[in-house]
Parts: sequence; structure tokens; C-alpha cells
Amino acid sequence: MSRLPDDTSTVPEVQATAEFSLPDEAAALRRDLIEALYASGGGHYGGSLSVIDILLVLYRQILRVAPAFPNHPDRDRLILSKGHAAIALYAVLRRVGFFTDSLSCYGYAESRLEGHPDMTTLPGIDFSSGSLGQGLSVGLGMAMALRGANSRVWVVLGDGECQEGQIWETAMLASRYQTDNLHAVVDVNGFQECRWPPPHRPSAPPVDNLAERWKAFGWQVWTVGGHDHRDLCRVLAAAAAASTQPSVVLALSRKGKGFPLIEANPLRFHCTTVTDAEHATLLRSLP
Repeated sequence: MSRLPDDTSTVPEVQATAEFSLPDEAAALRRDLIEALYASGGGHYGGSLSVIDILLVLYRQILRVAPAFPNHPDRDRLILSKGHAAIALYAVLRRVGFFTDSLSCYGYAESRLEGHPDMTTLPGIDFSSGSLGQGLSVGLGMAMALRGANSRVWVVLGDGECQEGQIWETAMLASRYQTDNLHAVVDVNGFQECRWPPPHRPSAPPVDNLAERWKAFGWQVWTVGGHDHRDLCRVLAAAAAASTQPSVVLALSRKGKGFPLIEANPLRFHCTTVTDAEHATLLRSLP
């Protein structure tokens, strides 16, 4: 691999492309995603579709990364802690140029596109994730190791994952050590596979009062629409510039965004297969 110049300000970065606007790219990614899941026999439709706009904006507008130099020491890091949404990350990484493998091989034996991200097989993966609750801890370790460097660490979490006590232990420690290069983004889609149904609140979110909880642990908190590309750009950039404290962006999303069939039944489509007729219906929903 070629060495980058010592002046890391010259590191090439992923750029927005004139060929597609962010909404056009998001629509193309949604098509890529449902085609890949259909070809592989099913998977995590709902949470992958809720997070894909977040990942797209991060890679096109926020992260300092270079597909030609995926292991450059001064790059920003991204951990998809909700690793079951790996197909969304793969779709974005492929579009911005980290690899050219066909998404249709997702989940197959010998494929580099495994069911959860594997940092040992695919460029652009900074941590092998999937054990929910661990991503933020790893991100904190990276952020502390990178203090004084020109690198930021981003961790994308699910709101159901925020039930894990390890998340809040990490949040407390990150605030104590003022790791201002650590940034979390929570995909707040309001559903999880194994929910806890309170008898008087059947539609309760996985974790109540997320903003207040993060603030109580000493984090700077922003809330934004998880599918509004312009607002995501603005808020994520503000979080990246946060000083003295770690920051978290609560991105309010819809599970299965863009497909009425999935949005209407988010619990079934957390992880499922679809019939040929349902796949045809999903395709008709695309713009």
C-alpha cells in the first residue's frame, strides 16, 4: 500500500459526488439493500433501512476517510455497534469506493460480506461488531488512544441497544475523561426485536427520555430527524466540533423507512424473509 504524505492535511477524503444528490444516493442504496436481502434469503430489513441515511451522511459529509487508504492511522474511525445492520454499512462502503464486491453475496459462505461486520476481511471496517452494547466501549478505547491526533471516533448505536448497562458505564467514563473526540449517533427507530412490553404502555420506546439520560451522564446532546439529509449534515458537523465533552446525536428514524409494507409492521421486519410478491411490492415503493 502506498504511504500517504507526512502532511496528513492532504489525505484524500470521500466527497459528495455531482452524479447523485444525497436523496438520490439514499434511494439507490435502499434499492441495493432490499435486492441484496432478497437475494440472500432475508435479513434485517427494518433497522438497516432506518440507519442508512445516517451512514450515508457520515461517509459523504463528515468522516475524514480515504477508500484508497483504509488503514491510514490519521483517519476517522466508525463503529457500527448495531452490527446486525451490516448490510446498510456494506451498501454505503461499496458506494463510496471501499470495495467492489457484489452485495448479492451478502451472508454467503466464503463471502467477505458477513452477517456482521468483520474487520479482518473487509476494508473500511474498524471493529468487528454485533455483540450489542460493546461498540461504545471499544470506541472510547480508540478515542482515548487517539487523543492528540487529528482523528475522531464515531459509534452508531441502536436505541434498543441502549438498554445495555455497558453503554452507560462507558458514557460515565467518557464524560469523566472529557473525550471530546468520541461521538455517538443513536438510531432511534423506536422498536427492537425482543421488546419489554409494559402492561400499561404497549408502545413504549426501548429507553425513555434518552436525551435527558445522556445529558445526565455529561454528554452534549443533539436531536435530529434521522432521514433529513440537510439537518443530519448540520447537526453531525456541530457534534464533530464539540469541545471538552463527548457528544451524542439522537437521530429520530423510522424502521423500514421508504417502504410502507415494512413501516406498517416493524416488528416482523426486524429480521425476516419476504415472498416474491412482497419483494415486488417493495420494489414498487421505490421512487
